[in-house]
Amino acid sequence: MHLNAPDVGSTVGPWLILECLDSGSFGIVYRAQRAGHPDSPPVAVKMARNPNDPRFQREAELLQRCIHPSIPHFEDMGLWTGPNHRRYPYLAMEWVEGLTLYDWLQAAPRTSREVLQVVLQLASALASAHARGAFHRDVKGDNIRVRTDGRAVLVDWGSGWFAGAHPLTDTTAPPGTTAYRPPEQRAFQWQFRKDMEARWSSSASDDLYSLGVTLYRLVTGVYLPPCTDGGEPVEREVLGPSAMATVCLELETLILRLISDDRAARGSAEQLARECTVLVQAAGPEADRPILPTASAVKTESGRAFSGSQDDRPASGESNTEPARRPPSSSPSTREERRRREPVPTWLSWAASSALGAGAVALLVVLLLRPSTPPAATPTPWLATPEEVAQFAPDAGVGEEALTSAQDVPKVMLPALLSFGRPMPSKPYPNQRRPPCEPRVEREINGACWVVVGTERPPCGDRMFDWEDRCYLASYNEGQQPTSEQP
Repeated sequence: MHLNAPDVGSTVGPWLILECLDSGSFGIVYRAQRAGHPDSPPVAVKMARNPNDPRFQREAELLQRCIHPSIPHFEDMGLWTGPNHRRYPYLAMEWVEGLTLYDWLQAAPRTSREVLQVVLQLASALASAHARGAFHRDVKGDNIRVRTDGRAVLVDWGSGWFAGAHPLTDTTAPPGTTAYRPPEQRAFQWQFRKDMEARWSSSASDDLYSLGVTLYRLVTGVYLPPCTDGGEPVEREVLGPSAMATVCLELETLILRLISDDRAARGSAEQLARECTVLVQAAGPEADRPILPTASAVKTESGRAFSGSQDDRPASGESNTEPARRPPSSSPSTREERRRREPVPTWLSWAASSALGAGAVALLVVLLLRPSTPPAATPTPWLATPEEVAQFAPDAGVGEEALTSAQDVPKVMLPALLSFGRPMPSKPYPNQRRPPCEPRVEREINGACWVVVGTERPPCGDRMFDWEDRCYLASYNEGQQPTSEQP
């Protein structure tokens, strides 16, 4: 215990210290409750190790800005006078009882659908923060708690930042954990390693990349291989999660998108939350299989598969740090392969997100029953405004019920949502023509022959299939285009 830290049984402001839980470089975390009120709920009290540490004021401001069920509620902050008569800032917040994310997966068999539910909650928390110009900057397994009721909470906002905040460090890169830093930030660090004035500008895509690394580590048990050699960025290869664990295609596609080198490809937290809202309900039976290591999940330089480690320190130091630069040909991480395996195409995410964002399923039904109008030639990516994100932000007037209702899309509506179009199957239908295809009218896609439908573009309706912003029908040796059977 730090010489100037409060003892168990003492008071800090109005809080009675019950237990010391953790200790770090900058602070100590206690479980406490309101003094004189033995029946009051517990709170977490963070005490600074150094007098007048500005990190605590920053975290308090972030918690007060970002009110959300998956972000700890702010309770109190103040100064505690130590035995040396110096004053130490403290911060009191909601006590989150639960397991760290990695321990949660190890504690009981978990399925891809359960992980998608967790991703939905975390994405909506990030969406609420990002809509207010705030970034967490240290998203990782140790900073995510899953409560006994299944609620995932993103904790420890001490490294966070919001628009207009003053810098607290004098380093090129912001605070964070090396293994979870995006590749463009690592490249920036290398490029400006000799420039003492250069500062990385944090963005929402940084948080999304860190979330992707967290999910990759969660389902595979290993960190991504290194993309630096002595600090200099290098290319590296990454296996898709399904090569190491029994994850469903939908979850794998989300993870690969989040750890993409292309910042724009990661999308936004709002899009991720809305997409998970649909996938939690619409994902197939594969999503209900327990996530277990496969035979190919062997030991690697970047850690042991399903190691069960309880912290976020890479098993081999710097060798476990960065995201994929260029996946191997067998990985579904190239642009074409990602599109091929995408369970919910970009235009479907856009359409479903817009419909769900309206907040009224009845309105969606009305819209679907209206006479059809020609679709736009090229649907633009959906980008939410802060007002549209309100359903994920209880302080914007919706409350915790919003997040609950977002997860309860009636199953009867799923065919309507998916009727905006159909993703290209990953394998041929029975009796579908196989290559060689007729080059004048057919195109080979996923080992089968497909006919492009004139100049039609997505949304393609419930009888055609979307691929690279065009609409296709299957080419058959005999018979007609199927409408419901699975390939």
